[in-house]
Amino acid sequence: MHHGQKLDTTGRLRLTAVLIAAAVALTGCTPPEQAAREEPAAPTRVSIGVVGELTSFNAATATGDTAANRAVSALMDERLGSLDGDLQVVPNKGLGRITRVENDPLTVTYEIFPDRTWSDGTPVSVDDLLFGWAVTSHWFDDATYDDAGNVVSGTRYFDTAAQLDDIGRTARPSVDRTSDTLTLRYDEPFADWNRQWLLDRPVHVVAERAGVSVSDLMTAIRTAPPGNPAAPTTPNPVLAAAAAAWNTGFDVPEGEAADPTAAVAAGPWTVAAVTPEQLTLERRDDYEGEHEPEVSELIVRFYPDRAAQLDAVESGQVDLANLGDVDASEIATLEQAGVQVLAGPTTQALQLRFTPGTLPSLREAVSLAIDRQALVDDVIRPARPDAQPLQSFLSSPATGELYTDLVSGNGAPGTGADVDGAQAALDGEPATVRIAHDSDDPVSAAVFAQITTMASRAGITVRGPAAGEIPDASLTWVGEDESLYRSARDRLARGVDPADAVAAFARLRVETDPVGVLEQAKQIDRALFGTFAGVPLLERTGAVAVKDGVGGVTYTSEPDGVPPAFWDWTPAAS
Repeated sequence: MHHGQKLDTTGRLRLTAVLIAAAVALTGCTPPEQAAREEPAAPTRVSIGVVGELTSFNAATATGDTAANRAVSALMDERLGSLDGDLQVVPNKGLGRITRVENDPLTVTYEIFPDRTWSDGTPVSVDDLLFGWAVTSHWFDDATYDDAGNVVSGTRYFDTAAQLDDIGRTARPSVDRTSDTLTLRYDEPFADWNRQWLLDRPVHVVAERAGVSVSDLMTAIRTAPPGNPAAPTTPNPVLAAAAAAWNTGFDVPEGEAADPTAAVAAGPWTVAAVTPEQLTLERRDDYEGEHEPEVSELIVRFYPDRAAQLDAVESGQVDLANLGDVDASEIATLEQAGVQVLAGPTTQALQLRFTPGTLPSLREAVSLAIDRQALVDDVIRPARPDAQPLQSFLSSPATGELYTDLVSGNGAPGTGADVDGAQAALDGEPATVRIAHDSDDPVSAAVFAQITTMASRAGITVRGPAAGEIPDASLTWVGEDESLYRSARDRLARGVDPADAVAAFARLRVETDPVGVLEQAKQIDRALFGTFAGVPLLERTGAVAVKDGVGGVTYTSEPDGVPPAFWDWTPAAS
């Protein structure tokens, strides 16, 4: 064989490869052996277990505001901001931007970036923002309410779960459609301006379910007069139809399967399948935001109660779950099953708040008699060794760095007992304090028993109020403090409110600079501590359970919330 023959074999092989490549380029066909190599990868998935059932794809309504519905919303609904595991605002830079452009008057712009779409392919636009403003602002309502919150006259259009902030009133928004920008001008400064995200249900879906056009709905929002409870008028028919669709049109009828078309959302998922027990989400190919998931499928499994959820985690049925309040034995059982438990503080804080009219000397004596460090050591530390006594009326370690900044210079006292000081406050005279508490709540019951013992050392008798008696104080769980403004608003009416605290809140509610908000919150704490208005004690422990090998899951301080940044979750190795 000569040299040319040796090259001929190699040349034929190369020529064959070239011809195959040319054929693929011309016909779009792939050789069988190459097609086998390029088969779609098997789907990667992560599953999460939640308590409750899916009853609505609109978790913002008064009836849809359930833990299970909120969990689905957190996964599917994308807005211009979100809360991280410490309940602090994280702007969504992949969808648009919110900009404070002026302080006096407070003026804020909302922009949607180009090419952002709902999961059905419809563009997300400024019309959606304008509709979201109409929903959340209650600008068109002219309803009057009784003490129970029922409408007695006029119209309440959108039945939202969130409490209306009167201070958050704005003029009717101005809209620039060429730049997909909406501008809000507030009637007065508003501390929570950066937590108003507007984007809500897709307006085109609402309009379709309401039997109106998007154009007619936008016209109604741009032209209908503001509501005046003092002079209610006939409801605007277009707004009324849209409100009816928003209030109930995304609900799951009892006994029926959920309608996937009600699940149109701006996030990176589409609904692949839904049953009463499970919701399967698939990653969108046309998603343009910054929250592209690491997995191709996300499965939400629904459980009737916490016990069933806990069993599912322990047996490996789900990859992760927010278990809420757990005790040391439950944590140990999960860890023995190979489950990682991320424990931390939640936003559910227990406070002792005195009733207006309780003598200042008694308030001071009881406050000084309580050993808050011992309470935490006995009640909380078995499940969470790093727990410390609460040092603020307005916030807790659940808010991370914000809490750390707040308790620096807010007048919080020491965490131990001062028996001598308590006796001095009463001039050595014995006293009785009636403390109301929930005896069915294990933590409240344990704290009440401890306070009874501690107070006795200072000559104070603790008992529950008899029937018909007004308590001197109450052990009260206070809720989620999503912002210092909301915390102050919700908590200042719970007992003794010194004038200095009320004045500081008046300044806080119109403070738009986060530094100024923090300083006024410190002033509120100082006033409450200084007048012995109560005693912040401890917060519930939360736990996020994660199957071994599942990555990217972090803790959340929301008692029943979805852990943040689901787009970072990765499956366990198979």
